[in-house]
Amino acid sequence: MKNQLLKAIVEMPSSAAYFMGKRDQCENEIERKLNTPISKLTPDLFLEIVVCYIRMDTNNDNFVKEMGWAK
Repeated sequence: MKNQLLKAIVEMPSSAAYFMGKRDQCENEIERKLNTPISKLTPDLFLEIVVCYIRMDTNNDNFVKEMGWAK
């Protein structure tokens, strides 16, 4: 299984890897923002979290297209 995963990563187009990395970056940013104490959760921070989810969704779509999985 490990060898198959490594082979898949090596064969992945660099453009797909880019979008996968951007998606992971958004996911980490969301996690960091969601760990903010509830007393500091402002409307602006809430909006930033929503924007991060939108960016993550867009990066997911681009990743799927680059992998050739989109119809």
